[in-house]
Amino acid sequence: MVKLRQFFALPITMGLILMCLTACDEKAAISTASTTDIQQFPKFDSFQSPSEIDQLKARLFDNPEDFDTLDALADLYFESEQYVKALQTYDKALAVNPMCAECLNDKGLALYYTGDPVSALESFDMAIAIEPRFAHAWLSKGFVLVAEGRYQEAITPLNKVKELDTTGRLAEAADEFLAKAGQGNFQ
Repeated sequence: MVKLRQFFALPITMGLILMCLTACDEKAAISTASTTDIQQFPKFDSFQSPSEIDQLKARLFDNPEDFDTLDALADLYFESEQYVKALQTYDKALAVNPMCAECLNDKGLALYYTGDPVSALESFDMAIAIEPRFAHAWLSKGFVLVAEGRYQEAITPLNKVKELDTTGRLAEAADEFLAKAGQGNFQ
């Protein structure tokens, strides 16, 4: 499961970050956009086939509390932009393993994309409480804070990402968000 999660976690996070940065650059150029428009972020293209989801659901039929399968299914729902189903499935996975920081982080991202940034931040905080060195959760928290216009609050989690991932892709993403937050134009 760790390999599967690592396979999905970084591309998901980086895809969300890159899309958000691109969308933000485009939105900064449009000075007449409404607040509602600004808070809408583009979704990334689904690359999972229904058969993969069906295969995982079939595995759950025999063992409905298989954490790895629940987690993988939730990830597939998320990637196919079925955020409500992703949330429901992350909740089932967390009922089996409530101490999974990665699952809480992913649930937080799904919560954000369903329009609940407050619950998303709570989910990231729970992930960080479980695994304080989990850079993805710190980055997700910074991403949501910046996206919500809470620039000053975003600085601490984004700097924590840079502390934990000194030269990696997550640190680069944190730098991008810090630059946006510093300019105060991430909208």
